Amino acid sequence: MIKEKREELILGLLCEQSVVSLKEIAGVCDDVSSVTLRRDLVRLEEEGKLTRTRGGAKRLESAKTNVSVSDEAAPGDFDALILPPVKGAWAHTLRQQAIRKGALLVAESAPQLGGVYLGPRNFAEAKKLGVHAAREIRAAGDRAEVLLVALEGLQNTRERLNGFREGFVEEFGGAANFRTVNGRGLLKEVMRQVSDVFDAHPEINVVFGVNDHTILATLELAKRHDLFVSGYSVGGEGGNLFSELASGGSLRAVLALFPEVVGSVAIDSICTVFDGGSIGEEIVTPAQVITADNLDSFYQHEDEVWQIVPDVRQSLEAPFSYKGPGIEGRTIGFMLHYPSHEWYRGLAAAMRRRAAELGATLVTRNAEDEVAEEIRAIKRQIAAAAADLIRPGEALLLDGGECSLYFAEAIKEIGRDLKIYTNALSVLECLADARNLTVYLTGGEYRASTRSLVGPSVGSLLSTIRVDHAVISPDGLSAGFGLSFDDERSALVCGRFCAAARKVLVLADHSVVGLEGSVQAARLTGEHTVITDVGTLSAHRIELSTTGSSVVVADEGGEMSDPEEIGTEQRVGN
Repeated sequence: MIKEKREELILGLLCEQSVVSLKEIAGVCDDVSSVTLRRDLVRLEEEGKLTRTRGGAKRLESAKTNVSVSDEAAPGDFDALILPPVKGAWAHTLRQQAIRKGALLVAESAPQLGGVYLGPRNFAEAKKLGVHAAREIRAAGDRAEVLLVALEGLQNTRERLNGFREGFVEEFGGAANFRTVNGRGLLKEVMRQVSDVFDAHPEINVVFGVNDHTILATLELAKRHDLFVSGYSVGGEGGNLFSELASGGSLRAVLALFPEVVGSVAIDSICTVFDGGSIGEEIVTPAQVITADNLDSFYQHEDEVWQIVPDVRQSLEAPFSYKGPGIEGRTIGFMLHYPSHEWYRGLAAAMRRRAAELGATLVTRNAEDEVAEEIRAIKRQIAAAAADLIRPGEALLLDGGECSLYFAEAIKEIGRDLKIYTNALSVLECLADARNLTVYLTGGEYRASTRSLVGPSVGSLLSTIRVDHAVISPDGLSAGFGLSFDDERSALVCGRFCAAARKVLVLADHSVVGLEGSVQAARLTGEHTVITDVGTLSAHRIELSTTGSSVVVADEGGEMSDPEEIGTEQRVGN
């Protein structure tokens, strides 16, 4: 296996998981010695593409991967957000963040609710690639035994696969047999499934991949199985793919999506809006079927790097070019799911270049980190709203959830006379020096993962007290299952907290509402007030209110009401 292939596979693994072992790398690089793989890791570390660990490597999130994951601005502190396809729950959180900040949302590659779509017409363009493939296979007089390597979890990749298949069927005319595997975006899973299919069906002669990593891995496996196949792909993300195409081997054509152009178009389009212009509901970016014969018309190979031909880039960018004044002082956020992925590296480099030319600031962040920061900010809002409902002189029970810790911080800041019982060491430490507060720690078995006391012995204190409010941060909250946890001991503590309280304040951000943990702690009743955020779906809020519990949205604006005064309209929310 050549060096470039090994590099592609190693970096592909690191796109999927932050840390990989040498054994995992050897699993996708068959017949390559561990000595060679270690040399590869040394070289890639020197090139700034990863960091070696004992027995493997970890993903590098630094500027040396051409994507600087930056902390230049606070979470959500931007005027526009470019959001690529990310995990469903993460996408919802980031969309809500943009809405809350009043930022322009640009949905890159796949449509997002409330966003302006930026990308190609995936189905239509992939259909052209299918037509091209069918003509080549038919002209060669070959049968058509087609393997489609899919990524079903994303709309854009589903459209690519369906478009390719429809174009191939319409053009081929004869009988074409299709088999599909879903790699779920995991390189190891792709290689396992494709290898199984090649073992069972050596007659396959056409393969299609929804992106560069997928097709390169599939073609490598075909070589290992001594199969001659014709490969087709969507992407054109980086140099390894173009090198394979130029070699005249198994890769016959790629539908290039030009990340260098898409990045510039994104910035130009956003600046157009900043300047008072309109970009409509979608920005359709160019795509082109590229083969070995026309590759040099679009990309040049210089100093071992493939670069788009300058005249081609200017021509493709021209319809979207922003020609207004500079946009100094404006910040554009770009969320990254896989910072080391070649598509995002190329995209971010183009965005950064164009933003600098126009005076805008580009902030690139890891989507997972941004979501975590946003959820923490929301939890603090929820906790502060709950603290406003507490009257001087009340007695409270606080559990060990993250929201409860933020509630403790808010109570400490307010400085009311209160009596606090808790099973959480973090809450105890937070309130240890607080004035006007009397703090008691329950008994119980110490649980290191949450730094809390759990188990049956917690109940010895609870059986002797009666508090005004239990403040609970559950792992899951739903109308049907109530408050739930992933740990049986934590669920038991929650149930006893609720039983010892006259009222229960349930602190649940939108990432919790609708989920059900493995163990039920308590049913929702009229004694519960759920405090959540605007990101919680209206349907979920309505379902929660049908249990008789009150539902309060902490970040909708306006004054918070006492739980006793909350009416039906407030309970339901928007």
